[in-house]
Amino acid sequence: MALSSNRAIAQSVELDPGGTQYELGIGQRVESGRNLGLDVPEEGQGTILSTLLSFGISSETPIQSFSLDAVTALRWSDLPDRGSEFDIGDSIFDLDYGRESANSGLNLGLDFSSYDIGFLRSLRDFVDEDGVIDLPSDFDDLTGDGTRREYALSFQMDFGRQDLVSYFFRFDTSNLDYIDQTNPDLFDESNVSANAGIGFLLSPSTTASLDFFAEQYDQDDPDETDRRTWEVVFGLSQEIDEANRFGVTLGYTDIDERNEISDDILVSGIIGSINAERDLPNGNVFFTAESEVGTAGRLNRARVGRSRDVANGSFSASLGVAVAGDGKTEPIGSLSYMQEFGEDEVRVYFDRNVVNTADDVFRDEYILDVGYIFGLGPSSRLGLGATHILTDDTAVDPRTQRTDLNAVYSYELESQWIINTGINYRVRDEDGLGRAESPLAFFAIGRNFAWRP
Repeated sequence: MALSSNRAIAQSVELDPGGTQYELGIGQRVESGRNLGLDVPEEGQGTILSTLLSFGISSETPIQSFSLDAVTALRWSDLPDRGSEFDIGDSIFDLDYGRESANSGLNLGLDFSSYDIGFLRSLRDFVDEDGVIDLPSDFDDLTGDGTRREYALSFQMDFGRQDLVSYFFRFDTSNLDYIDQTNPDLFDESNVSANAGIGFLLSPSTTASLDFFAEQYDQDDPDETDRRTWEVVFGLSQEIDEANRFGVTLGYTDIDERNEISDDILVSGIIGSINAERDLPNGNVFFTAESEVGTAGRLNRARVGRSRDVANGSFSASLGVAVAGDGKTEPIGSLSYMQEFGEDEVRVYFDRNVVNTADDVFRDEYILDVGYIFGLGPSSRLGLGATHILTDDTAVDPRTQRTDLNAVYSYELESQWIINTGINYRVRDEDGLGRAESPLAFFAIGRNFAWRP
């Protein structure tokens, strides 16, 4: 695993299954380059020295699982616009607990992250748990200085998994706060939502569901946005035979947004989706269609896709169309490919989508992420990567492009310390603001220690 950002420490240590496992990671990273904050106008040469620390606990039994991960960095920097300073770098805290029985389940999650806006290292900082880049709603505005802090808490319970009637309820709350930000377009926001549902086993191959959802969203912008959403959705799924499955949902949503300055927004309407899937000898074909309602209006999307198994890898692709509330029709699609060739590995991911954002607008997004890893023996690897993201202009945000190019050489010493060294070239180009470039070189060394009491 390459040390491509301050979040990574070193390669995980695998122990034999059983018992509680502890992990302690330590690493040192030094990087030097031009315009490290991706500022406009561009700044001169700068250096950042980071001491990376991580701690983790994990435990798994047949009925419950627990994991806790914490990462932070002690950072010294010498930058043209800031001078020499010492601070706490990017920090992450994740806690997950799950308990399962034959007929019920419980899940609890707590997440915290804190990032210096001026030091967002890599576009791959936005990768989700599935390895896919998931852009946050504030991606277009993450420029300037300040700290971005995000808190999230989730709790879910379900009952009656083997009964004719089952139940679940879920609660989520999150806060996004900015401290000392210099970009005037960044505002604090909070979100609280509750979801409850009932499932019905109509036959061995047919299930039905009825879900209720309510959400309260607040943003500390000049409008003092106060948005309340509720919806009810009925779902039906049918396993036609061993190879064919079909599902449909139909519901109603109501959105009431109150603003201090702008006009209030009242939106309501029918929502729903259709999903069909057919298994093939080497994968499957699928079709999805959905219609959703947001503050920007109605958004309809439909896709047809194909996934198939490949030797030591996977492949999937989809192609479709999105129709926004203003009548604008846009093509959408995705491509995901990953395969190992002995010691080498290749990945390709592309996605073109239209989303209904929290800013009451539709946004076109393009994501391309390509990487190749060359295995150079049992202890060393060379990784090449390129990531490009484009978010098209909207009524509130200009067209923005971000590109990352990197080359990383990794070597594992006999003592299990891992050395990573390489170069990185980042570009941010925003209409109206200008183009910022940042070439840099880095060296890092780190190790994870794992043990059981």
